[in-house]
Amino acid sequence: MGMNMTDDHGGKNSFWAEAGIWAVVLALIGLWALSILKWGVLGLYMPAVIAVPICLLILVWISRG
Repeated sequence: MGMNMTDDHGGKNSFWAEAGIWAVVLALIGLWALSILKWGVLGLYMPAVIAVPICLLILVWISRG
């Protein structure tokens, strides 16, 4: 098959896109650590509590699809 498929994952912009993703991930982990320091165990469980309605909405959205 004569398809010419090129992979441009090594471009200049891919480094900054990946760096941006890592910056967001590290910022979220840092905020989570600060919430644990401020509120203790409640801060530890906060992401799970927030994720419950989001996951429920995603499941309803998928099932209606």
